[in-house]
Amino acid sequence: MAVLQWIQDLPISVAIAESDSLWWGYAWWLFIHAVGMGLTAGLGFIICLRLLGVGRQIPVSSFRILFRVFWIGFYINLLSGIILFMTDATGIARVWELYAKLACLGLALVAMSRLRRFIESDHSDAAIPPSVRKTALACIVLWLAVITSGRLIAYTVEARGNAYLPGHGHADAL
Repeated sequence: MAVLQWIQDLPISVAIAESDSLWWGYAWWLFIHAVGMGLTAGLGFIICLRLLGVGRQIPVSSFRILFRVFWIGFYINLLSGIILFMTDATGIARVWELYAKLACLGLALVAMSRLRRFIESDHSDAAIPPSVRKTALACIVLWLAVITSGRLIAYTVEARGNAYLPGHGHADAL
């Protein structure tokens, strides 16, 4: 726990956690995290829904370009998630929801990588194999689990009274 306390007490962690500014304070990083989530989970949903048959008039191969934006969103989320974690590392690291989120995120990224291989193949505009459809469905469930567990992190930390900022309740990280 000493390492977590050290991370939480870093000048940048304290400055972000205690800032009331909409720019570069906690609210800013939470907004950036939401944007990254929209790009990753949102594009993940769009790709998976197409593979499940929604929008059949759109060629699957046209979705190849979306993976570049998907990964930009992922790196935005990685940076903002780390920063949000730093503001209450001792509280957030104690809740199982964080580990559930990270596990589901890892599985969702593996599933997205498998889907990408199919989409970038020469067969992507042909019939979609059942295994790809099953992976797309599993991926949607995983993205829902990532989003839900991320929200539950905030509620659980707040309920346990571990919020770093007295009176602010900034436990809405990750």
